[in-house]
Amino acid sequence: MKCLKSLFPTLMICLIVFGCTNEDIDENTVNESSNKNYNSPNYPIKSTTELIVEYQSGFPERKKEDLRKKYNVKRYEKCDCTNSRIEKWEFDPRVDLEGRNELITQEGGIEGTDYQFFYDNENSTPGVSGSTAAGQSDLLISSYIKASNSGVTIAILDTGINLTRLPQSYPFLYGTNSDMTLCEEGEETEVSGWDFVNHDNDVYDDNGHGTVVTSIIIDKLFDEDISDYQILPVKAFNDLGKTTTFTLLCSYLYAVDKPSVSVINMSFGWYGPSGSLFPKFILENPDILHITSSGNDGINNDDNVHYPSSYTSNNILGIGSFSIKKRKEIVEPLPFDSRAMGISLLSPREIIKSTFSNFGVTSVDFLSVGDQVSFYDNNGNHYLVSGTSYAAPLVTAKAAMYYQNGHITPTAITEQLRLNGTLLAYYSLPIYYGDRIIE
Repeated sequence: MKCLKSLFPTLMICLIVFGCTNEDIDENTVNESSNKNYNSPNYPIKSTTELIVEYQSGFPERKKEDLRKKYNVKRYEKCDCTNSRIEKWEFDPRVDLEGRNELITQEGGIEGTDYQFFYDNENSTPGVSGSTAAGQSDLLISSYIKASNSGVTIAILDTGINLTRLPQSYPFLYGTNSDMTLCEEGEETEVSGWDFVNHDNDVYDDNGHGTVVTSIIIDKLFDEDISDYQILPVKAFNDLGKTTTFTLLCSYLYAVDKPSVSVINMSFGWYGPSGSLFPKFILENPDILHITSSGNDGINNDDNVHYPSSYTSNNILGIGSFSIKKRKEIVEPLPFDSRAMGISLLSPREIIKSTFSNFGVTSVDFLSVGDQVSFYDNNGNHYLVSGTSYAAPLVTAKAAMYYQNGHITPTAITEQLRLNGTLLAYYSLPIYYGDRIIE
């Protein structure tokens, strides 16, 4: 949701600040942008042989087969979990893909198409990940499932969750029941969530990113004394933090099809083409609030768009990261009564946009805690992780809290985030982001 911006950016506040220093860090540090060159984002790679097609509702299978034969589809792939809305079609490398796409979109029974991209996201968490050869039993997953779903359901599209490294040991996972259509592939039957990378019911996180994101949400909800929730883990990224358009779309359609999903955390993103089906599907779910990370290249997303955080739907929020510097001394008095204006400026800290965080007056809605965020695994290891991926889940937890308080629409939740957020003190112009931070 692209929030209305405050008039405060027009206000220049002149402060002379001495002795600002960062806190010393001596723990394991994981920074999503540590190996990146700022202002040089990586773009996804477009497939030269694959298209994604969306069928009209109720389009019969025999007619789908006729279309595949007509366009000489070499191979096709359906989504897991009985979703027949989209398919991935593969063609001979000599085919003119753009020309073929134009013809297919004109066919009766075809609702839309999209190109297949390979996303090399930066959502890797070295040191926190588990073994790629490991896994989780159905029994272990079941032990974390709540007795019954109640309150708010949060879906997390990410690298999965490693229950063997997660410090929390109480049930919090989304539970299936006999009224739901369960996902089944071969001998695998859905337990809680689904792995769209390996096509099975074990959402084991062999990367680490999804585990940290999940832990941040759970910890914040605990701090806010919220227990009436459940988390639906959806593994859409592999052990290297990579995915494809088709895998991402299948994962998303699975999540929104689950009853009671009200908030989706999407700590990922890419530059360049927006795609056509993903923004369409998000618009089709106006009652679900989508919370996304804004990226870690220190660039302006208003000029160099970053998706999905730059989608302009009213049910999506783009989250950047702020950092804190200690302020030792404020020399000059303020030229106005800050208390009367509801602004707290005389704090022993200075809040600034994190160096790595992307920004944008219209495309980044809030800043949250994404710099040097603590994560303790169940072995007592302490990690300090940085990135907008870790700012987004804190906002997700806050959104779930407001949902529990009766603000159940994306518009109402966003308004509560703004009303209860900390108003930024504008130390200098220009202003690069929304006027409030979420802590």
